[in-house]
Amino acid sequence: MPAAVVLTELRQSWRGLLRRPAFLLLATFTLALGVATITAMFALVDQALLKPLPFPHADRLVTMGTYMDENVYGAAPAYYAPLRAMSSIEAAGTADGPGDVNIAPGGRPQVAVAMHADRAFFDVLGLPMALGRNFDDAENRPHGPGAVILTDAFWRARFGADPSVVGRTLEVEGQGMQIVGVLPKAFQWPWGADIVLSMQPDLASRDMSTNQMVVGRMKPGATVTGTAAETAAALTPLFLSSSDDMARMREALREQPPSALPLLTGVFAPDTGKTLGLFLGASACVLLIAVINLASLILLRSLSRTHASAVRAALGSSTGRLSLPAFGEGLLIGVLGAVFGLLLAWLGLRLIGDIVPPEWLRGEPVGLTGMSVVFALVAGLAAAIGATVLAVLRGRRRDWRSELVGGGRSGLSREDGRTGRALVVAQIAVAVVLLVGAALFTRTLHELESVPMGFTSRNVTTFALSPVKQRYATIADVSALSRKLLERLRRLPQAEAAGVSTNLPTGSQLNWPIVLPNGSMVGTQYRLMTAGFLEAVGVPLLSGRGISDSDVAGADPVCVVSASFARQYFGVEDALGHTVMLRVDNTRQVPLRVVGVVGDVRQRGPAEPSPPILYTALAQVPEAMWSIMREFGPLNVAVHLRPGTGLNDGTLRDVVNEVAPGQPISNLRTLETVVASTTAAQRLNLLLVGLFAGLALLLASVGLYAVMSVAVAAHRHDYGVRAALGATRHRLLFTVIRSAALQVGLGLAVGLAASMVLSRLLTSFLFGVQALDPLAIGAVLLVLGLSALLASVPPAWRAARVRPMQALRID
Repeated sequence: MPAAVVLTELRQSWRGLLRRPAFLLLATFTLALGVATITAMFALVDQALLKPLPFPHADRLVTMGTYMDENVYGAAPAYYAPLRAMSSIEAAGTADGPGDVNIAPGGRPQVAVAMHADRAFFDVLGLPMALGRNFDDAENRPHGPGAVILTDAFWRARFGADPSVVGRTLEVEGQGMQIVGVLPKAFQWPWGADIVLSMQPDLASRDMSTNQMVVGRMKPGATVTGTAAETAAALTPLFLSSSDDMARMREALREQPPSALPLLTGVFAPDTGKTLGLFLGASACVLLIAVINLASLILLRSLSRTHASAVRAALGSSTGRLSLPAFGEGLLIGVLGAVFGLLLAWLGLRLIGDIVPPEWLRGEPVGLTGMSVVFALVAGLAAAIGATVLAVLRGRRRDWRSELVGGGRSGLSREDGRTGRALVVAQIAVAVVLLVGAALFTRTLHELESVPMGFTSRNVTTFALSPVKQRYATIADVSALSRKLLERLRRLPQAEAAGVSTNLPTGSQLNWPIVLPNGSMVGTQYRLMTAGFLEAVGVPLLSGRGISDSDVAGADPVCVVSASFARQYFGVEDALGHTVMLRVDNTRQVPLRVVGVVGDVRQRGPAEPSPPILYTALAQVPEAMWSIMREFGPLNVAVHLRPGTGLNDGTLRDVVNEVAPGQPISNLRTLETVVASTTAAQRLNLLLVGLFAGLALLLASVGLYAVMSVAVAAHRHDYGVRAALGATRHRLLFTVIRSAALQVGLGLAVGLAASMVLSRLLTSFLFGVQALDPLAIGAVLLVLGLSALLASVPPAWRAARVRPMQALRID
């Protein structure tokens, strides 16, 4: 077919479509909704999983260590030397973090997020400093001078991008440290640190505490599989040659040996693929419904051209030329749908940006990438052309002579009717799958929020406090600061109780080895706290007493255990009088006498069982332990307030400054906010899948309405005949609604069958509910049934009000 003919047909089809703005707007908006949902999800997948890391030859970067969690491997100081010596590794560096540190830029105390790294870490990543230099040999040696490297964002926010910042002194934990460099903007780490402090690793260390990570650059030609095997061979001897108290670690080696993972999946996206895959699949369902709906609209649009097409066919036009108007309109709808879909996707990402897990974003703001724009254009055009193809295939067998003889009065053949009904069934089926998923996530969130947490979160305000190391160097200094702060807080008119602990009752963890009376060692949840903390957060005392003000240094060391600790390790409900040994280091243990048993708390969140927890007095912790534990995180202060009162940031800062001038605080929030954060993943699942399900329900309802409306209009003559022969309005109304009900019922059956097949994919996302929950399925059937009834009533009412004389009149 000549190009001039094709262009002429396209121009004419576009002019004809622009003369029908209502149809063009409806078709474009339908497609835009589908394109927007899948483009927004693709943008997240692209940013989290597909976008290359901003490091040279990033495919050769790996993280090595022992299994910590799904797709996460940690490292200990003792791992570093053997990992550096591996033959498959060109170079290796180590880092940890993040953690809060006290800084004072320009003499203004504040809290910053810091990570520690050695010199080799940045060499391995292959990114030169934007300003200044990396850590030097002296700063990289154990006990060398401290040094600071600023991240680009912190440098711009706190120092106004001043290039002369290099060489200045920054007070960190009360000690002056030289700023030696500024990282390039390309350095985006999922932890989101403000500053990097020199780690100064000891290559002779035998410390087996896995609180670090080792990043290696593989030699050219080396593979991740080979590096993983060499990692296992390099680290296994460390465990096999260690003392008996590492028996539990040696047992773990049998189940999960040391390994290596690509840096992308091991650090930047350790456990996001499954969740993002769920969201991408749900958005694909919305796009599928939009395509089906668009196919229905194009099918209806083609009916309006039936008589004109019959005339052109009679004059000798080929099938290809008869199809060009439909393809021209589909092309225009596809372009406009993709463009408006991109706009909606951009707006959607802006709205959900604050709730997207930061590890998905690699420290960058969420947004559309170039790949996302290309994806949207391809998706929009493919969807529109696919819908057009369906309409064209439907018209290939049309008898144009019959159309001319019939005068185009009906325009809807039996084949057209079957196609329209099939499209409705498909839309309903896909909508069922999404609505069942949304209902299951709603039930999951409800079940999680119904789980007793074991403590009181209402009317509790918390904040973090990291005592400045230079001023509060010993545990005695920290204990005295805590005591004075609590005395002042308890005098506030709003306060009922107050206490300090290393951890809040949920949302964070701290493990420490404990030796039981039978000599076995267990790694259990361990908490340091002051008197009043358990009372402030409402953890009930079951027997004995809690930590008191008399539990100070020099007094008999005591502890309080949770009910699960007593049952699991002593086999009794009341463990009063039992003794456990607190392992300080390889040569020293401290006996702790159990003086109280308290209720269990859901430390890991409502979806996880309550772990055994041991509580000890902050004032009685050995100095050697405190020097290690203070690196794991800040102290957490909890204040239980009288109902109807509150504490703002300014009041708390004034109180802290009164007892400890120059001591900053951070992370002021309510305990209810902390509890809500433990179900953040489930809330995100519900929000996105629920949004997609709502769009699917809307599109399916509109599709049903459109198909039924055209069916009624096309069979207006038939309804007129029935009315003339005595059919009542109720009879005609019931006929149309019954037809819609049959289509919806078939769609529900197909959708429920598909949901049963796909239910296994949702099992890992659910809590307290089965994948085929009757309540969720019943709710979906009710919602879709009502929506279908509402969508079919207006066309049915029009059929019932047909006037026989007007319907039978021959135009």
